[in-house]
Amino acid sequence: MNKLLAIAFAFLAPVSSNAQTKYAIKGEIPATHKATHAVMSYPPDDKGGEYKADTLAIQGGKFEFKATIARPQLAELNLIIPRPAGETGRRNQSGEEGNNMKNVALFYLDGNINVTFDTAGMASYAGGGKDQKAWEFYANEATSRSKAASGNDGGMEFYEVLVSYMVKSYPDSYVSVDLMDLFTQSSINPKLVEPMYNTLSKRMQNTEKVLRWKPKLDQAKLAVSGTQSAPEFTLNDTEGKAISLASYKGGYVLVDFWASWCVPCRAENPNVLAAYEKYKDKNFQVLGVSLDEKKEAWLKAIAEDKLPWKQVCDFKASKSEVTKMYNVSSIPANVLVDPQGKIVGKDLRGKALHDTLAELIK
Repeated sequence: MNKLLAIAFAFLAPVSSNAQTKYAIKGEIPATHKATHAVMSYPPDDKGGEYKADTLAIQGGKFEFKATIARPQLAELNLIIPRPAGETGRRNQSGEEGNNMKNVALFYLDGNINVTFDTAGMASYAGGGKDQKAWEFYANEATSRSKAASGNDGGMEFYEVLVSYMVKSYPDSYVSVDLMDLFTQSSINPKLVEPMYNTLSKRMQNTEKVLRWKPKLDQAKLAVSGTQSAPEFTLNDTEGKAISLASYKGGYVLVDFWASWCVPCRAENPNVLAAYEKYKDKNFQVLGVSLDEKKEAWLKAIAEDKLPWKQVCDFKASKSEVTKMYNVSSIPANVLVDPQGKIVGKDLRGKALHDTLAELIK
């Protein structure tokens, strides 16, 4: 199992129930293992604060974490091996030999679970409640799909398909809700998130986590409904010439927010370029809005990625007024504007960009 499976969740607690979840995590390591302690970290509640870290000494090759938590949560357990004499601190060996799951276990705090490490430090699991079983299902799906793709997880599209399948398979699981954090904690693509939301059970729809991001989903749906005008702006291009969004009215334009230092942006550029080449003669253009601060880096990235469309920048990075106008909190981000100046798409990446353009531009 790859540690990519431990997507960075922003855990928030269920509001509609006062139920408590009891757990007992029994661990066992081989007699030859050098670990002396086990550390388990997890969110103690759903307020978004610091993770709690519990530490136990390993005695006779065994240890046990036992407590009650508000609801099942994803936990990470690390085996700690003392450093050799002369070194300070303590360490685990999760990164050795290229395997980032060595001496690491990932599971949901949900019922009684036995975690057994083999001589190589790899964990296996037995027991657990329904959310632990859902997590194991997800982990197995992620692993098998990654293997089928020759180890290439395919970026966000891989997880869009995987998490959508997970929600359909386990609509009444906290695991499904937690996995959706990947698509709900920044800007929301309603075409992706709304079907997942509709699939969730009523119980999951009424958890505090979902209730907190549901207004964002509603706003995102409104934003791409074609009823809201794209905010007008004017910025200078690479030659210092003022370029306005208004000058693009009469055609479709993708306002593409990016930066030279943004690795995901640079990875998405070939996809945007492919869409541009396909639709540039069908009333479609791209306007790049950079969040760079240094002109040299900006120009270098444009040349390296061979981007032929107009690029503008005010070198104010996240403090740019344009990012505030469009509520851009992270990049890559984009907005698709129709010939009347109305927003009809947002945060369209990968296949979603091509599908939307194919639907709108005949």
